[in-house]
Amino acid sequence: MTMQRAARLQAAGQIEIHDIAVPAAGADGIVVQVAACGICGTDLSFYRAPTVPPGSVLGHEFSGRIVAIGKDVDGLALGDRVVVNPMTQGVGLGRADGAFSHYVRVDAPERDKTVFVLPETVSDEAGALVEPFSVGLHAVNSAGLRATDRVVIFGAGMIGQCVLAALRAKGVRDILVIDYSERRLQLAMQLGARAVHDPRNGSARAFVGHHFREEMTRFADEPLAEADVAFDCAGVAAVLTDGLRSLRRRGKFVIVADHHGPATIDMRLLMLRRITMIGVLAYDEEFAEAIDLMARSVVDLMPLVTHRFALEDLAEAFRAQLDTDNAVKVMMTHAIG
Repeated sequence: MTMQRAARLQAAGQIEIHDIAVPAAGADGIVVQVAACGICGTDLSFYRAPTVPPGSVLGHEFSGRIVAIGKDVDGLALGDRVVVNPMTQGVGLGRADGAFSHYVRVDAPERDKTVFVLPETVSDEAGALVEPFSVGLHAVNSAGLRATDRVVIFGAGMIGQCVLAALRAKGVRDILVIDYSERRLQLAMQLGARAVHDPRNGSARAFVGHHFREEMTRFADEPLAEADVAFDCAGVAAVLTDGLRSLRRRGKFVIVADHHGPATIDMRLLMLRRITMIGVLAYDEEFAEAIDLMARSVVDLMPLVTHRFALEDLAEAFRAQLDTDNAVKVMMTHAIG
């Protein structure tokens, strides 16, 4: 039996490198040699408080090359460079072993549905960003935006940056970004934000009002800003207050981040201002659109890869990803022939 190295999540905060068997394609599967795999916020959630079986191999934001293929698989070929939609089979999400390894099996792959072939213009590392970019793209697609809309993004982690990139790709230009990390705010400016703000330097609502106007209303004890759309990509309680107070009458509040529990919002203000709240999760059909935007160089997310590690150093990589002041996307990479 051929063996490979893989990272297992043994317990909270405990990642160990083990030898495990290289999976076989079987008649109806493929085996992908992993080229790159990003650490996601979902991975960090499992790392802090595992809800997956002990010994799970995580890693669902990945790209690689098909090195084995079953006789019943159509539409794919040996050597194809691919990315995988992990949601259908739970690859790297506790239901099937993921890509913090050298090889990963994908059952019953369907081209352009669960497995997508990368064009040569999309690098392996960029391919590993297709999955998180699809999350941001889905949030933007769900918002029903116009190019003239004034938008504020709360949270400049990977998903907030992907929302920003998706907005720019759709022609939106009036975009504000709010976060505590100077490095993340600098990257947001690099990706095309109009202005950025650290809320430690003053009210987020006032910052939005300065750029997008504000108005006094009997419904609030302070002026309310007039953004058309706000995206919550932070998942913290303060954003629910700041976001609501940053929106114009009949504005839209898109909840992208997972709050991991009940949250409180000023329902009366939401009602009186006729705010529409939109909850989004992951993605629907965005993988193909994401790859196309990358292939045509409409979107370049590579500046967001702030750290790179080898598989053997994955425990250190997770610690780096937890450093929100300095990290956006931490990537595990392999050299493959």
